[in-house]
Amino acid sequence: MAEQQEPTGPAPARPAPSNRALGASLLIGASGLLVLGVQPLLYGGYVHEGRIGEAGLGLLAAIEIAAIALGSAGGIALLARVPARVVALIGIAVTIAANLLPALVPLLVARAISGAGGGLLVGVAAGAIAKAKGLNAAAAAFLFLQAASQYAILQWFASAAAPGLAADVQHALALIAALTALVLPLVPAKLAPAAHTTSTAVKGAIPLSGWIGLAASGLLVGAVVGIWAYMGLWLEARGIAPERIAPILTASMVGQMAGALVAIAVGERGHAGLRAVITGLALILIVALLFLRGADGAVGWGLVVGYGFVWMVLTPALTGFLLEADPTRRSLPFAATAQLLGAAILPTAAGMLIDARSEHGGIDTVLLACSAAVLLGLMFIGAALAARPRLQAGT
Repeated sequence: MAEQQEPTGPAPARPAPSNRALGASLLIGASGLLVLGVQPLLYGGYVHEGRIGEAGLGLLAAIEIAAIALGSAGGIALLARVPARVVALIGIAVTIAANLLPALVPLLVARAISGAGGGLLVGVAAGAIAKAKGLNAAAAAFLFLQAASQYAILQWFASAAAPGLAADVQHALALIAALTALVLPLVPAKLAPAAHTTSTAVKGAIPLSGWIGLAASGLLVGAVVGIWAYMGLWLEARGIAPERIAPILTASMVGQMAGALVAIAVGERGHAGLRAVITGLALILIVALLFLRGADGAVGWGLVVGYGFVWMVLTPALTGFLLEADPTRRSLPFAATAQLLGAAILPTAAGMLIDARSEHGGIDTVLLACSAAVLLGLMFIGAALAARPRLQAGT
């Protein structure tokens, strides 16, 4: 899931959007990231329909997430020249069209187009967050809306008598994108990126601790996304019936919403680096227990819910950790880029480990590799905090 980090420097002099305008912008942005919540269902459907092999899922996820990242950057650039409502309308139209493309269109192309459209919508939300009075609260609310919207669509499919086809998931994404057009009149006419002329965040070189911190963020987010992207297939390989997978994943979304609410309540209290380490270790423990115990029964469901909860507590802690590791704040503007790169690269690399000839098709190896990436990311957190520079007075 994407998190909008707080810009450094003084707040812009332009008026902040109202609560209704901010809410509408965040809702539109959350719809652009809705696909991340249904990846296990959508990608699992593609595999069952023979449109792609399990080994190609990593590349598919990487292309779609990279397209979201590029679309978001493009949307933010457009906000300086085009009214925000127009940017959102273009994003909605592209998302609808991409998810209604016929199966004859190459799958990688179709998902890249859909990702670009969703990225435009994310750019609108990012612009609204940057102009909000309470940046931290707005960013946390964006995380919550992502989890809540993804829960809603998973609940929709969980209530179905039989697991839906990939086309059903695509049609749902198109329908929800169309419904977000109803709140377009509430989006501010102008959401141009604000200039922070006195910010020191981009002056000078990023210290070593900042680079290590960015690597830690990319590893951790990429590992979490990698586990989630393959969770549906792993559950099926472990003997969970396909019609039961959607309810289990829906339960995980409940955990994500609870975790986001906890992250909002915690705010900037305590040490974010320590919180990231604790939640990272909890992720490894949950995956280990899933291997030992399985995902069936109440205990298994509790583990899946716990995974979603820990995910949403970990993600916002990474921004606070980066500030602790890099007091110069020079690495902070690149936090989202590092996380998106990790989310695009790690699932692709993990997909290369799949071997259809091995037990469970090699999906076990994917989850173990992603867990190892979490452990490596935690080691990078310690290294970044140990290497952080000391600021002299006046810097």
